[in-house]
Amino acid sequence: MDMRAVADALVAGKGVSTWDLRETGPDDLLELREIRRTGNQALRNAALTLLFGLGGPDALGEHDLALVRRLIRSRLAVEVPVAMRYCEFWYAIRTGDQAAVLDAFGLSDPEPVTMSLGAEIWRQHHDGFGHQQCARVYVSPALDGWTFVFGRASDDLHPADVTEESTWSIEPREHYQAMLANEKVRRDVDRERCVALSRRFGEAHNYYRSHGDSMTSWCVAEKGELIRFYANAAPEESVGELAAENGYLLPHEDTPLPEGWADDIPHTDDPLDWQREFVRRHRRLKAELDLPDHCDADTIAEALSVHPGKVGPRTRVEGHGVIALTRCGRRYGHPRTLLRGLTYTPAPERSSLLDEDRT
Repeated sequence: MDMRAVADALVAGKGVSTWDLRETGPDDLLELREIRRTGNQALRNAALTLLFGLGGPDALGEHDLALVRRLIRSRLAVEVPVAMRYCEFWYAIRTGDQAAVLDAFGLSDPEPVTMSLGAEIWRQHHDGFGHQQCARVYVSPALDGWTFVFGRASDDLHPADVTEESTWSIEPREHYQAMLANEKVRRDVDRERCVALSRRFGEAHNYYRSHGDSMTSWCVAEKGELIRFYANAAPEESVGELAAENGYLLPHEDTPLPEGWADDIPHTDDPLDWQREFVRRHRRLKAELDLPDHCDADTIAEALSVHPGKVGPRTRVEGHGVIALTRCGRRYGHPRTLLRGLTYTPAPERSSLLDEDRT
């Protein structure tokens, strides 16, 4: 692969993704290291970004890794807490003992990161292929006494009772049943992990809220006991209840609107007309009848711990975040993560898109 052309594309602001780099190999790392030695400042920055993208910290080489670590340390010294966006699944553990959290999840090789860099790396975990999606976990600093873990341990992601999709029947009903069975196994695993964490740390939660549909769940455990479990995909599995849910409808519950309230909404040539009127009428009736809102994982997390999306300058921070490898990461290597903001520029020759540090 012509890595100089890829580096030129990055400098020019053209789209390059980890999928574009999936066919690269050891010779491409050698070419990028040559660019790091001989290219102009912008190309050297691009090569650094690509080296990290292809092989993580190990691909940078001793000199570049020291530079990046020095840059991160300087940013950590003045870091202001930033909100974690797009956090679909996370654990909240009431502890500041990050080393113990890493041990509990079987994580290793922690690399310090700023909160913004950790969030950027974690956002890309879905972009990989194969085990790249389960190779690395972001563990936050302690935030108002809570440590967040974004991701799961390898054993949780690959439990023995989960069946491979390639073995499923092509008959639609059997295919669907196999999918539901796998989802139940994963719910059980996440619930057991939460209880085990609470046995070690006193209190542990996990939360899930899909950004693609309405799926949501939460689990709360204290001192080795399951206090509450709820998933709208399987409300029949619910355990316990929380005061934080009072005044809300659970996600699977219907809003008690009058029968036939939307029957007379006219259909026009533009289907959006019907949808707009549906939403307007739904909101108006809810207000008129003083009907409750639905809660979700975000609602409960904000009430019981610290919501990662609400972290800000007033949040108390202890320590720093890390990116760490799971068992899959140790076996298959760092996932490919293209971080355009990961640059170190001692004396830029000229400004470029890659000169701006956003770590």
